[in-house]
Amino acid sequence: MKLFPLYMIELVAFLLIILETYVFFTFVVPLGPIPHSLTDYTALALLKMLLIFALGALWFIVLDGLTRLYVRTRVRSAPRPSS
Repeated sequence: MKLFPLYMIELVAFLLIILETYVFFTFVVPLGPIPHSLTDYTALALLKMLLIFALGALWFIVLDGLTRLYVRTRVRSAPRPSS
Protein backbone atom coordinates (compact mmCIF):
# COMPACT_ATOMS: atom_id res chain seq x y z
CA MET A 1 0.00 0.00 0.00
CA LYS A 2 3.02 2.29 -0.10
CA LEU A 3 2.35 3.04 -3.76
CA PHE A 4 -1.31 3.93 -3.27
CA PRO A 5 -0.69 7.73 -3.19
CA LEU A 6 1.27 7.47 -6.45
CA TYR A 7 -1.56 5.52 -8.03
CA MET A 8 -3.95 8.27 -6.95
CA ILE A 9 -1.73 10.93 -8.55
CA GLU A 10 -1.79 8.94 -11.80
CA LEU A 11 -5.56 8.51 -11.54
CA VAL A 12 -6.02 12.26 -11.06
CA ALA A 13 -3.77 12.92 -14.07
CA PHE A 14 -5.84 10.53 -16.20
CA LEU A 15 -9.14 12.05 -15.05
CA LEU A 16 -7.83 15.56 -15.71
CA ILE A 17 -6.86 14.54 -19.24
CA ILE A 18 -10.36 13.18 -19.86
CA LEU A 19 -12.03 16.22 -18.29
CA GLU A 20 -9.88 18.69 -20.20
CA THR A 21 -10.49 16.82 -23.47
CA TYR A 22 -14.22 17.10 -22.82
CA VAL A 23 -13.92 20.82 -22.02
CA PHE A 24 -11.78 21.36 -25.12
CA PHE A 25 -14.19 19.71 -27.54
CA THR A 26 -17.31 21.05 -25.83
CA PHE A 27 -16.37 24.67 -25.25
CA VAL A 28 -13.15 25.66 -27.04
CA VAL A 29 -13.67 24.14 -30.49
CA PRO A 30 -17.27 25.30 -31.15
CA LEU A 31 -16.73 28.87 -29.96
CA GLY A 32 -18.97 30.24 -32.67
CA PRO A 33 -18.76 30.64 -36.42
CA ILE A 34 -15.53 31.67 -38.10
CA PRO A 35 -15.55 35.47 -38.45
CA HIS A 36 -14.81 36.95 -41.84
CA SER A 37 -12.79 39.94 -40.69
CA LEU A 38 -9.11 39.56 -39.86
CA THR A 39 -9.43 41.34 -36.51
CA ASP A 40 -12.28 39.16 -35.27
CA TYR A 41 -10.62 36.00 -36.55
CA THR A 42 -7.36 36.90 -34.78
CA ALA A 43 -9.20 37.69 -31.55
CA LEU A 44 -11.04 34.36 -31.67
CA ALA A 45 -7.82 32.47 -32.41
CA LEU A 46 -6.04 34.18 -29.51
CA LEU A 47 -8.95 33.44 -27.18
CA LYS A 48 -8.84 29.76 -28.13
CA MET A 49 -5.08 29.66 -27.64
CA LEU A 50 -5.47 31.29 -24.23
CA LEU A 51 -8.09 28.74 -23.18
CA ILE A 52 -5.89 25.86 -24.37
CA PHE A 53 -2.93 27.30 -22.46
CA ALA A 54 -5.12 27.65 -19.35
CA LEU A 55 -6.18 23.99 -19.58
CA GLY A 56 -2.56 22.90 -19.85
CA ALA A 57 -1.51 25.15 -16.98
CA LEU A 58 -4.33 23.79 -14.82
CA TRP A 59 -3.11 20.24 -15.46
CA PHE A 60 0.48 21.09 -14.49
CA ILE A 61 -0.55 23.10 -11.43
CA VAL A 62 -2.76 20.32 -10.05
CA LEU A 63 -0.18 17.61 -10.65
CA ASP A 64 2.66 19.72 -9.27
CA GLY A 65 0.61 20.41 -6.15
CA LEU A 66 -0.19 16.73 -5.66
CA THR A 67 3.45 15.76 -6.21
CA ARG A 68 4.66 18.37 -3.72
CA LEU A 69 2.11 17.16 -1.17
CA TYR A 70 3.24 13.57 -1.66
CA VAL A 71 6.93 14.45 -1.31
CA ARG A 72 6.26 16.61 1.75
CA THR A 73 4.45 13.76 3.51
CA ARG A 74 7.20 11.28 2.60
CA VAL A 75 9.98 13.55 3.82
CA ARG A 76 8.26 14.12 7.16
CA SER A 77 7.74 10.40 7.73
CA ALA A 78 11.28 9.39 6.68
CA PRO A 79 13.48 8.03 9.45
CA ARG A 80 16.13 10.46 10.67
CA PRO A 81 19.75 9.32 10.90
CA SER A 82 21.01 9.26 14.49
CA SER A 83 24.65 10.23 14.24
